[in-house]
Amino acid sequence: MSRWTRHARILGICWRAAVATEVEYRFNFLSNIALSAFWLVWAALGASVYFRFTGSVAGWAHAEVLVVIGLFFALNGLRQALLQPNLERMTDYVRQGTLDFLLTKPFDAQLLVSLRQVRVNNLLDPVLGLALATVGVVQTGRGVSVGALAAFLLLLACAMLLTYALTVALMALAVVLVGAEELGRVSFAFVELSRFPVDLYRNPAQALLTIVPVAFLTTYPAEALLGRLDPYLLLIAPGVAVGAVVVATVAWRRSLRSYSGASA
Repeated sequence: MSRWTRHARILGICWRAAVATEVEYRFNFLSNIALSAFWLVWAALGASVYFRFTGSVAGWAHAEVLVVIGLFFALNGLRQALLQPNLERMTDYVRQGTLDFLLTKPFDAQLLVSLRQVRVNNLLDPVLGLALATVGVVQTGRGVSVGALAAFLLLLACAMLLTYALTVALMALAVVLVGAEELGRVSFAFVELSRFPVDLYRNPAQALLTIVPVAFLTTYPAEALLGRLDPYLLLIAPGVAVGAVVVATVAWRRSLRSYSGASA
């Protein structure tokens, strides 16, 4: 069995255990689904206010903005389901000595710490978000070519890698600072900035969000789906995403070098 196959099998076991625990509270699961649907509709209706007296804002029509909002809900749903539960536990791992226990496992510590837990209450959010994005594309009246769909999937994968890299970097920071309980808010704030196209922000905020790179989370994937993406971004995005993961991994490993254990 290859190393990555073994990792996938063990993560699958962890996820099944986490899902089995959470589905015991079915009413909580159903209420979260209803709440997610409410916020999605609320966001879509709220965006329509900007277009009450104009057909477009900063070159974006209402239907196109719906695509971005839908992608934001999809990406944020994945973050809340797969990454946020692990980030929230990081400080406890360090303080209570659980991290010592996890580091001794014959498993990649970064993968185990960053992907061990899953929150089923948010697993439907990506479905709802992609449904809204589909509605937005249909309302534009444009067809989606195979090339546009492939570019969208590539950029969506890059957005997920960027979000993962941010989570790993924050976990490394939690190891160093120990008492950083609110790092989850930093993750949410970063993704929250991608709720609308970066073109709607004024400079220098727009330039900053392109460099950071918040624009890669939802704006560029939406542009790819709508057939208005600059082709050179397809070459840049994978490099940015992979580079972010490499930097975050280096930061994580360096934080472990300075970690002396809970008994120190």
